[in-house]
Amino acid sequence: MKKDIKLIAFDIDGTIITEDLRVLEETKEIIKDLKKRGIQIVLCTGRSFNGFYWIREELGLMDFDDYSITCTGAFVRQNATGKALIKKTLSPGQAQQIAAKLDDDKIDVTIHTRDILYNKARKPNKYFLIDKYKMRMPWLRYENMEDIHDDLARVCFESDIKTLDEFEKRYKDDFKEDYKYMRNDPTIIEVLNKYAGKSETLAELADMLEIKMDEVMYFGDGANDVKSLEAVGVGVAMGNAGDVTKEAADFVIDTNDTPAIAEFLREYFND
Repeated sequence: MKKDIKLIAFDIDGTIITEDLRVLEETKEIIKDLKKRGIQIVLCTGRSFNGFYWIREELGLMDFDDYSITCTGAFVRQNATGKALIKKTLSPGQAQQIAAKLDDDKIDVTIHTRDILYNKARKPNKYFLIDKYKMRMPWLRYENMEDIHDDLARVCFESDIKTLDEFEKRYKDDFKEDYKYMRNDPTIIEVLNKYAGKSETLAELADMLEIKMDEVMYFGDGANDVKSLEAVGVGVAMGNAGDVTKEAADFVIDTNDTPAIAEFLREYFND
């Protein structure tokens, strides 16, 4: 028996965009159609708010009643204005404490805000540059926290997999005591406010909109989507997802490079 879905949340990378960073036309069409039917559409992503402005525009999610969960659950943003309706940030002191763990010059430290990526390196490493390119966000250098005039969403450590594996062995337990620790991408470690997280913030947004979690559908592909897939009424994993993510879902569809999302939604809502 199909559930009465009132809100659909989509992860972005590996889910609603293709590997070459496009939104398929079929996806745009079905999302705009479902929005017209009164279904709430929410983007739920690790990206900073300005790191997916073009996706919001292409999907027609620019109204005052359109919302996004950003920075792995650090914020709920009103799409039309960027206003933070829910905020789980780091203080400058916390960000400094996290960044101070850096002990390897092969690792870059990046502080994410809504508008800017802040990196101290004179020549940032390729892992930072790849992430910046994907998000289409500008970056600035900084000397100290007073140079950053925006909410601090998270601190990221970026390097090759082996280097981060060793860094993780040294500091993961320390971070997990006081913060939310994520490694959704093997070349990026994220450290956030301990109360952040996609599933936690999705539940708060649903409550704000007076929608039950059993009335929510969620699409995702990553390790940071597992709790959300388990928490909602209908969890849908992409074919390119890992085994743990697929096991957490109610349905597994084809990959993000195919129109699988549109095909699934048409079948679910038109039958």
